[in-house]
Amino acid sequence: MTLNRKHLSFLITIFSMSIIVLALYNIHLGQDKEQDEYVVEMMLEEDIEELLEKKEELEEEIEKSEPLKSHMAYNETAKPSYGNPEPLKTLEELMEEKLAAENNDDPTGMLSDSEYAERVKELKKKRQEAKQLLGEKEAQKKEFTNNLAKRRTSVSYSLVNRSYYKLPPPIYTCIEGGKVVINIQVDATGNVVDADYNAKSSGTTNGCLIDNAIAYALKAKFSSGEKSIQKGTITYLFQGKAR
Repeated sequence: MTLNRKHLSFLITIFSMSIIVLALYNIHLGQDKEQDEYVVEMMLEEDIEELLEKKEELEEEIEKSEPLKSHMAYNETAKPSYGNPEPLKTLEELMEEKLAAENNDDPTGMLSDSEYAERVKELKKKRQEAKQLLGEKEAQKKEFTNNLAKRRTSVSYSLVNRSYYKLPPPIYTCIEGGKVVINIQVDATGNVVDADYNAKSSGTTNGCLIDNAIAYALKAKFSSGEKSIQKGTITYLFQGKAR
């Protein structure tokens, strides 16, 4: 069969259109792949930001509760440190690194698909670590709250012919328990003007318990009396931490 000019022109047109269609299809696939990578990366970044926001809200909740805050202040010094983890890279930083690698004339500096996948995998791992740390802090908060609710301090006093108006039990901030007896001196108006530790009658030498007992003994208020200064005692029985 002999092909004339019309036939050749028609075949050339078909081949040209096929090449254009294939080129457009390849470009479209490349855009979809790049878009998918960015979507995955953005989703991971949003999850990490959400976890960090929840962590900040949890810390603000803890700071609002004074009794809970006192437990946190003690336990933070006793609990092991998590160290200084490497800061998480933001989406903008990763995109800048990728653009810098693409613009680099040195082919060894370009970010390959495997390297990019490794970066996404690393970001995912850091998100899991942040999530685990957040869960541990939530568990610590529940533990502190339960301990605070279960532990009580019993208070009694010895002061002849006086009744108490105010004898607040200490907010429990110590790990150990024990009996602490405080010597007090009360003036005629019922205010405690002096307080010190009674080592002979007490059953513990724990400094935390003694300091708390003295501080709250000075806040006590009794009825008025004839004596300008009257001596007595206040006994605090602290429960130990539940094992």
